[in-house]
Amino acid sequence: MRAPRLTLLPLASFLLFAGVATAATVYKWVDEQGVTHFSDQPHPQAQQLEVKDAQTFKGTPPAAASTSSTNSAAPAAARTYGVCELYRPENDEVFLNTDTLTAKVRLEPNLARGDKIYLALDGKRVMNQPTGSSDFVLTEVERGTHVLVAVVEDPSQKVLCATPPVTFHVRQPSVQAPVKNVRPRF
Repeated sequence: MRAPRLTLLPLASFLLFAGVATAATVYKWVDEQGVTHFSDQPHPQAQQLEVKDAQTFKGTPPAAASTSSTNSAAPAAARTYGVCELYRPENDEVFLNTDTLTAKVRLEPNLARGDKIYLALDGKRVMNQPTGSSDFVLTEVERGTHVLVAVVEDPSQKVLCATPPVTFHVRQPSVQAPVKNVRPRF
């Protein structure tokens, strides 16, 4: 027994002109050899199919580009940051024997007047940090694995951008894992 075959020419013609027609009636039938046919002409053994228009959507127009300076106090709706990343520490970076580390944020364009940057360490806002700078010094960071995020807010505290989370690890000596004194060989 032969497997059913689809006649491609009528189907291809139908698909080509289906976008032009508003709604079309298509007839489908299978012949004695098991071949499926599609046509816009009726056939004695045909089943009538109703083909509807394709669903379409209209896109929204792009926002007009701002001609003002990047450091102006433009409305927050018109102000966006194309680059918003925490590049220090690096993801999965390991810090040994320290409880202080530096975090650095890259923004493009630069931080606009009135906007503020803050850090969140393990889901909690880091207090007592400058909010107008992109460099931060974190102190008293405990041993373990931590997640750091930088967030930029406008003066009304609306979040303008947030960096992807960066995971880093702090390893410090402990009673169970002390630092061994290594003496130089002479």
